[in-house]
Formats: sequence, C-alpha cells, structure tokens
Amino acid sequence: MALGKVRIDASLFNDEDAILRSALANIKKEQHCGDELLSSYKSLVSHYQKLLKITKKVFRISDSQGQVLQQHQNEIQNLLDNANQGFLTFGRDLKVDRQNSAECTRIFGREIAGLTITRLLGQGNDSLEKELIEIFARAFYDRTQRALDKIPSVLRIDGKDIRAECKIIAQAEEMADGILVMMILTDITERLKAEEQIRFLSYHDKLTTLYNRAHVETVMPKLEQPEFLPMSIIMLDMNGLKLVNDVLGHQQGDLLLVAIAKVLKQSCEPKDIVARWGGDEFLIILPQSDNNDCRRVCERIINACNEVHDTAIPLSAAIGTATIESGVARLAEMFNVAENRMYNDKLKKVKEVRKGMIASLENILCNRCFENSEHNERLKKLVIDFADFLGLDMDANDIKPIMQLARLHDIGKVAIPEEILEKQDPLTLNEWEIIKSHSDIGYRMAQSIGETAVADIIIALHERWDGSGYPYGLKGDQIPMLARIFALVETYDVITNDRPYKRVMDKLGALREIESGIGSQFDPELAKKFLEYIVSKS
Repeated sequence: MALGKVRIDASLFNDEDAILRSALANIKKEQHCGDELLSSYKSLVSHYQKLLKITKKVFRISDSQGQVLQQHQNEIQNLLDNANQGFLTFGRDLKVDRQNSAECTRIFGREIAGLTITRLLGQGNDSLEKELIEIFARAFYDRTQRALDKIPSVLRIDGKDIRAECKIIAQAEEMADGILVMMILTDITERLKAEEQIRFLSYHDKLTTLYNRAHVETVMPKLEQPEFLPMSIIMLDMNGLKLVNDVLGHQQGDLLLVAIAKVLKQSCEPKDIVARWGGDEFLIILPQSDNNDCRRVCERIINACNEVHDTAIPLSAAIGTATIESGVARLAEMFNVAENRMYNDKLKKVKEVRKGMIASLENILCNRCFENSEHNERLKKLVIDFADFLGLDMDANDIKPIMQLARLHDIGKVAIPEEILEKQDPLTLNEWEIIKSHSDIGYRMAQSIGETAVADIIIALHERWDGSGYPYGLKGDQIPMLARIFALVETYDVITNDRPYKRVMDKLGALREIESGIGSQFDPELAKKFLEYIVSKS
C-alpha cells in the first residue's frame, strides 16, 4: 500500500500528539506527586519507628523505675516491720492508713488499717478519747507540732505500756488534706519493769523483799525529826543460819530467812520500817512507838516464830531493843544500844537455842536415816558400861560428851541424799565419797551448835586402827580414845539390831565380826576387852 494514498488528518495527529504529551506530562506530574507522597510516607514511617523505639524505651525506663520504687517500698516496709516500733499515719478523718508496720498489729492485737486512731488509743476510756479528738483537731487546724505535744507520752494499750510520739508530715501537693500525722509507738513495758526492778532492788533485799541497809541510811535523817518521837528500835540476830547453810545448804538457809522476814512483817504495822540489816541480822524502826509498843512487837515476833513448824530448825532470834521518848533521836546511837542488848540476849538463850537445834536435827535424822531414840539410848548405856569395865574414871563432865555423842554421832547424814542412804545395792565410787562426807559435815554441825568436844570425836569415828579409814587416815593412838571405844560399841549395836540395809546377827556372829577387825579396824587391846565385856554380860 502506497503511503501517499493515505490521507492523514494532520490536525488530528497534532491533537493526539498534544494529548500524548499532555498525558505524559500528567504522568510525570503524578509521578512527581507520588514520589513526594512516597517520600513523605517514608519520612512518616521513619518518625513512627523512632517514636516506637522511644516509646519502648520510655516503657522500659518506667517499668525499671517502677520496680526500683517497689523494691524501695518493700525495703522501707521491711525496715519498719523489723524496727520493733509501730509506725502508722492518719489524716484529718483520723482513720489509720493502710500502710503501717507489723509492730502496730502486735501492740493493738489486731489489724488497724481503716480504724479510728482515737478509739484505738482510748481503749474504751471515753474521756481520753475525747481529749485525743480535740488534740488532733487542733493539730490539723493549726498545722503545727505544738498541739501534738499534749498527747500523753505513755499510753496503756492492751495491757502494755506504750510510748507515743507524733510528727506532722507534709503530703504531696495534689493531696487535698495537705498534711498527715505520723505516730511512732514503742512498747516500753519490759523496760519499765526492769527500771522498777532496779529501783526496788536499790532499796530492798532481793531474797526477803524487806528494806535493805541502803534504804534505812537514806531515811535516817528524816526519821530523826521530833514528829517521829517516841522512837523505838529492834535488832534481831537469827539463830542457826550458819548451821543450816553449812549442813543443809543455802537453799534451806534462804527458806529460813524468808520465814523470819514474813514473821517480822506480820508482827509490825505499815508505818514501821522492817529491814534486813545484813546476813542474819534484821532491824525494825518503830516511829511514834514507846517502850510498851516496842515490847508488844517483840512478843508478837516470839509468838509468831513459835507457830512456824516447817523450817529446817526451830525459828528463833536473839532480840535487842532501844527506845527514846524525847529529845533528839540519834538512830546510830540507838542501833548500838539495841545491838549490845541483842548479843546479851543471844548469850542468855544459847543453851535453850542449842537444845532446840539438837532436837530438830535428831528429828531429821530419825526421819531420814533410820535412827531412833532406842539406838541412841543403847549406845549411851554400852559406852558408859564398857568404860566402867575398862576401869576408866569418868565423872559427870566426861559422861556429858558421851550423851551428846550418842545423839549426834551420825548427824552429818542429814545432808546425804535419801536415795543414797536408802540404797540396798552396792554403792558406786561417787556415792561412797558422798557417804564419807558425813563425818566432816557432822563435825561442822557440832561445831556450829557449840559442841566442840563432840565434834572432835564425830570426825574420828570412821578412822581405822591401820590408817585406812576416813576422812584423815589417822592411825593407832592418833585416833581419840572415846572415838575408838564408840566405834566398837556402835558396830556391835548395829550388827545385833534391825537395819534396812543389813541383816541382824546374833551375839556370837557379832563377836566374830568384831574379832575379824582386830588390828585393822579396831584397837587390838580395846577390841579384846570389849569381847570380854560382852561375854561377861552373857
């Protein structure tokens, strides 16, 4: 086909070309706008990604800070809970906040969050609760610490003494009330008890609870004033304390002191001052009491002592008095007068007191050690008869120690545990050592009651002729004569009479037993003479 034959509308071509160019221009324009939009979108995405990163970082920081804050809060709560103090806060509504220390729960005996502080502190005391309400209202109104200073420093809460301290603390600015009150509660019950105990012991004897010497010396200047006249003084020295301490132990001695302290308090009036002066000495100061009043108190003491029957030995004391009717009551001088009279009274009553102690110890011996009066009487008769058989010249002074020895020869056994004395099986080495200690104990007991001659015999009763005895291993003539005689006599009586730990032998068997101990346990000459003496009585 020939191109020349085709007629082309040039204008059309020109229009289409223009359209094409226009379309291309539009495309380029739209492409340019799209590029710009894409570029903006890409920028937006980039900013968004950055925002996400920042947001995540903020959240991470916030979470971390929250954990730190929570950790700090837990640490603070732990510190408060272990501070042995109650920490709580409350606002104007007076209701305790949820956050409070564990000690608060212990002090009040319950959970206190949301409860009214005035009711908690008032403990049912309406007047105290009303007073506290007024104090807190003033504190919140004035917003000053001064009003809180009127709160009682120590409150009684659920049987405990609680020290209360209050502080005003500021809240965060966005909080409407503006301030809180923080209360710190400290349980001082034990501390107050300890302080009271210290104060008590400063002026009282711990054992008897009587006043002590320090208290008497403190009040002496006041008591020497004229308004306390007439004034009387009683001084007492308890009998037998050393004996009981040495033999039966300090526990029994303490019981003796407590018993006489009770007697003295019961015998006196509340105005009187009863004190343990020291050791076994006691002092009574009787203000506004004349000689007759003083005498009546002494009589009450003596009668009360006689009515006490549950002590190791009879309860008694030497007593001395002094009275001043007018003038100046110089207590130190009165003490000296009363003390001298007390010692004189002790000397006058020494025999009576000794007799009572011996009887008491005998009673203990009979109850614990299977001894009886028949055994003692047989010993007295055998020793005196055997001494006469030996041709010993014995007068009343020689016989008296024998009589006491018969009563007291085994007195040291009162300090030996009953389970050892009653044991029928063989004794262990330790038990045997305890048994042997009764000689030394008996010696000390006899010394304590003034029986020196008897004491020297008692400690030698278990010595043996060959030196194998106890406690000192004395040998031969080193052993006192009366101890050698008494050892023979007692051995014979024990063998031939009932004992829970030994079977009874007849006379012939007893003589053979003694004969077997000649030269080892017994003095050979005395033992032979004793055998002759027993045979001569048959």
